[in-house]
Amino acid sequence: MLTAVVIINLMISVVCFYIAARVWKIKRTIARFEMRIAAIERRSSNVLGKSPNFFAKRQQGAHQLRRNYQQLELQLQQVQQLLGLLGLGRMLWRRRDRPLR
Repeated sequence: MLTAVVIINLMISVVCFYIAARVWKIKRTIARFEMRIAAIERRSSNVLGKSPNFFAKRQQGAHQLRRNYQQLELQLQQVQQLLGLLGLGRMLWRRRDRPLR
């Protein structure tokens, strides 16, 4: 009878050690995931913390580019008008130099 109790206790102990080892392994895995998640959170916090300034600077740069583009469009229109006037003047000059028939 005593032998049976000792064997049953040993079997229970082995099962408990197996369960404890599995729980310890799961705990280690969870700890690694926790560290990875914390690292990802830190990185994303750093990136997202800087993003409002980044977007504000880019928006300001885009506004400046739009303004410069509008000025260049105005200058292009003026140059086109000037070239049109020069072409008209050249055409009138040629007519003046040509004898009438």
